[in-house]
Amino acid sequence: MKSPAIRILIGLLISGTIVFWGINSRAGAQAAETKTIASQAEQKPPPTPEIRPGGELIPGGVKSFAQALKSAQEIAPGVKYYPLEGRNWQGEPLRGYMIEVDPTLPLMELRVATGKDILGKKETLSELAARHGAIAAVNGGFFDSSNGWPIGYLVQDEQLLVAWNMLRTSVGFTEQNKITSGYFSPQISIRVGDDGPNLKTDGINCSALENEITLYTPAWGNNVQIPSDGLGIVVAPDQDGHQIIDYITTGNAEIPAGGFVLTLRGEKTALGASLVAGTPVKLEINYDQQWKGLKHLVTAGPLLVEEGQPVLQGVAEGFRGNILGTVARTAIGVNKEGRVLLVVVDGKKQDWSVGLTLEELAYLMADLGAVRAAALDGGGSSGMWVKGKLVSRPSDGKERQIANAILVLRQLPVYMDDRRLFFDVPPVMEKGRVLVPMRRIFEAFQAGVNWDEETKTITATKDSNTIVLIAGKQEALINGNVYHLDVPASVVEGRVMVPLRFISKALGAEVTWQGKPPGVFIRSQDNYTREEKK
Repeated sequence: MKSPAIRILIGLLISGTIVFWGINSRAGAQAAETKTIASQAEQKPPPTPEIRPGGELIPGGVKSFAQALKSAQEIAPGVKYYPLEGRNWQGEPLRGYMIEVDPTLPLMELRVATGKDILGKKETLSELAARHGAIAAVNGGFFDSSNGWPIGYLVQDEQLLVAWNMLRTSVGFTEQNKITSGYFSPQISIRVGDDGPNLKTDGINCSALENEITLYTPAWGNNVQIPSDGLGIVVAPDQDGHQIIDYITTGNAEIPAGGFVLTLRGEKTALGASLVAGTPVKLEINYDQQWKGLKHLVTAGPLLVEEGQPVLQGVAEGFRGNILGTVARTAIGVNKEGRVLLVVVDGKKQDWSVGLTLEELAYLMADLGAVRAAALDGGGSSGMWVKGKLVSRPSDGKERQIANAILVLRQLPVYMDDRRLFFDVPPVMEKGRVLVPMRRIFEAFQAGVNWDEETKTITATKDSNTIVLIAGKQEALINGNVYHLDVPASVVEGRVMVPLRFISKALGAEVTWQGKPPGVFIRSQDNYTREEKK
């Protein structure tokens, strides 16, 4: 086989250990990039690596893993699972796993999910994936191990939740599940009044640095402490829902629902001198064309494959330490057919799998067919979950709690008061009716529920209402009155499933079905009450 031309970016290799949670590149990464470029100019590119058929990596190249791919299993429509086995460049054992996803199928979804659905919270990949009813999942982007806060950028459901400026590769998914990767650099600004200042914002929900403007939303928490050299601008919606300056403070600021708090530090406080309460403001966030239609995103890196060829740019992206370190790895890529590839390689186990360097990972992703790929968080964070179980072997000996993950879902979306509901067993359709797990839907309504295993009876209560259903029976009771069900409650994958529309209406909610894209929208009675009070 003739070897293809390989374009490799050579970086300055610094001894030490790999940093998996990253650094703030506002200062360090840009300096590192300058050093890297100088280093590249002094080094000659290595000889073109030899690529042979087989089943292992060889120094400077790869042997094809085509044989391993013959053992693929279709674990769900449009989702295939591949175990990988071979050796790394040093001839040491290597075992890994790959998920291939067809993102074009109806209801298929690639989603970024956070630990316990709260920024700064952590949970294991198994817990996170099971709670969402995922088909498969891998760990996501970098985070601060001390507090679980994402490092870099994080976008979820089109909302920019964290913006921490970093020279690192980010990976995003659009509404159509198209994957894109590269340097993410949104333009964030606050327009004050008609002729007031345009406040360029340096970050969202991250540490407020000296001489910078930082924005805090309710995703940060209930309040924010204004730095001693800073000024806090509290923005809240008025009676008409328009954003206005509520008040200005130098102390602790409560973050209003539907609003935000701006902190101006150091020399930037002068920009707030002319601001007064009641002034209208507008938050503007703009992305480059590359990120048009962005729905989810995490910062990861480094970039591994570009135009089908391996690249090495870990140092240029601000990584420190021995980037040739052999550890567990996670990567994401896309092949020429548009299929998304999720790959995990076990590490730190001499008798099982020692892991890969970033360079070896780049060659592996290219060999697996990726035309573009990037690394995700690695080491003890690396993990893959498939159809109800963890298939990878954590290098720490047990699962590490992580801050976020990338999930593969295929389920009908259900929303309650504009908030997405997830179920450990996805909703099912029967005779045109949607059934969902009993406990989760009653929990969402803040209703008490009891299941009698012997009689297969469900009893739910909320306020003065009592609902009684029996699995398999097409009759139900609401406060003693008999009602006919189009479909009865049933048991699916060990979960008691109840008809969504009947339960919602019985608890005073309004239910709407949307055809394109498919979805069920519930508006609760509590939501009606809140709207009436406004």
